[in-house]
Amino acid sequence: MRTKQERRMDEQGQPIAELHAQEITCPHCGRYVGPLPRCPHCGARQPQRLSLRVLRLAALLLAAVGLCLLWRMAINREIPLIKISGIQPPMNFALVRVAGKATGDARTFREAGKIRSLRFSINDGTGDLVINAYGKSAEQMALFDRIPRADDAVEVAGSLTVGADENVSLRLQSGEALKLKRAEKAMLPVAHVTNVVEGAEVLITGAVTRVVAPRPGSRAPYVVTVRDASEERQLVIWSSVFEKITNHDRLVPGAAVRAQVTAEVCKGKMQLKLGRAVDLEVLPAAPVITNVLPEAAKP
Repeated sequence: MRTKQERRMDEQGQPIAELHAQEITCPHCGRYVGPLPRCPHCGARQPQRLSLRVLRLAALLLAAVGLCLLWRMAINREIPLIKISGIQPPMNFALVRVAGKATGDARTFREAGKIRSLRFSINDGTGDLVINAYGKSAEQMALFDRIPRADDAVEVAGSLTVGADENVSLRLQSGEALKLKRAEKAMLPVAHVTNVVEGAEVLITGAVTRVVAPRPGSRAPYVVTVRDASEERQLVIWSSVFEKITNHDRLVPGAAVRAQVTAEVCKGKMQLKLGRAVDLEVLPAAPVITNVLPEAAKP
């Protein structure tokens, strides 16, 4: 057992109390300095303890390394993919990914001519989930033609909102957090359009036989008549859509086109409407109809 006196002595035999006194007093004036780098009384610079310097440098280095590791983890962390049926109340505000098929066309909400928000639902086989996009996220989706339609394959990432009434929705993190794969539509002969359910989207192909442009100042749409081997049908294209069609100057009689259109009833007759410019393609030659639907198409 060491005596109390021995415990107060360092390895060189100098009392520890005296060492502490030397570390906290100025060697020039002998007054109390503490941890200050310069004596507040005489202004003399104080020798820093080596252990304190090392501790400070080690703390700074450790903090920098920790921040770098946290940053890398944050940017490389994969957002978990979950099933809709597995969403529970404790998951409120959780950042997740969900994949499924759109159950219908997205609803857009506009203000001053701009899309301010949109909403659509997806189903992954275990349940339905409402997806909301606001502000810049909705604008990005519209700008890059990534607004979902019925049967499109969708994968989204965002934060969950689980209400007290168990209503669950997901707020899209950004427009880039949505992955979209368009549903492939079966080619349909023009003659079968009369059997299509109103609101269904179909894919047609044929040759343009006539183009009727609206009069200057008129709000009437363009009317393009398309004929294939079975029949001809009028395709309605509003001016705002027609102007965005790539190479719309080539949309003249004799041109071969392929278009994904929506069937609508107007004045008791079934007609076709082009909803988006990217859904019409002017082909270099008339294509061969494949994957024909022999019966009424379903929405």
